[in-house]
Amino acid sequence: MTPQRASAPPAPRDLPYRLFGRARGVTAGAHRAVGSGGAGAFLRHASLLEAPDARRIDMRASLLDPLGGLKVRRFENRARIDVFVLLDLSGSMRFGRAGEGDPVAELCATIAHAAARGQDRFGMIAAGPSARADLAIRATRRRGVPEEIWRALRREPGEGSGVAGLLESLDHLPTRRSLVFVVSDFLLPTETTESLLGALWRHDVAPVVVRSSTVEGRLPAFGLVETRDLETGRRRLVLMRKALREAWREKARRRREELDRIFLSHGRPAFDLVDRFDPAAFADYLLSGGV
Repeated sequence: MTPQRASAPPAPRDLPYRLFGRARGVTAGAHRAVGSGGAGAFLRHASLLEAPDARRIDMRASLLDPLGGLKVRRFENRARIDVFVLLDLSGSMRFGRAGEGDPVAELCATIAHAAARGQDRFGMIAAGPSARADLAIRATRRRGVPEEIWRALRREPGEGSGVAGLLESLDHLPTRRSLVFVVSDFLLPTETTESLLGALWRHDVAPVVVRSSTVEGRLPAFGLVETRDLETGRRRLVLMRKALREAWREKARRRREELDRIFLSHGRPAFDLVDRFDPAAFADYLLSGGV
């Protein structure tokens, strides 16, 4: 039986995401940016000759200067960034999206809400084996985007094999350094995963691995098991034995170790989205240095 999906999008909430390093841009925002100026968080003192702005003179710092120079407050620039979701819509994502409320739709809508509340721009590229222009959202601060994403993704469980469409659509990302959440089950050849993340070299990449405990954890020690490839539709009957079960689990463990190595080589550990979206766990991931 298909789980009942929630009828309303998730409530708006803040997320403690950040861009590693300093943002570049002239539009005021919440993120540390290149350069200094007359507004933002206090950065340092400078001499009046270095920063000729009499409005920022700090009399106390000037009086304490043993050389008698006038000191001016300098502030850290803050800028807006672009936040993108790069979403895998291939057929293998169906099981990972079968949880209560559609965990992937909840995740994407929550990120869009958080970007809007943080005065950042949000965009999305969603595709499987072919590009999906109908699901592409250019970086925007337009109201209603989170609800739009929620409604659209609940109707799109995914189909087909591979993520060639994502690779084709990467040119739609801005050239300016952005924060990109790559949401996929990553059931891809190692070379494809490397190509996908490598093509995002100019951006900060945060992988989100979509998983299903139903698929991963309920293998019997002995008995007939029917398997089905969600991308091709092929079915196969397997006589499960304890040795085969352990071999499958060992293969899955080695594959995850390889994925973790790839993720870290591109700068980020992954967040595991298992069965349902937990906003508190996602916020902890962001705070712990995942982003």
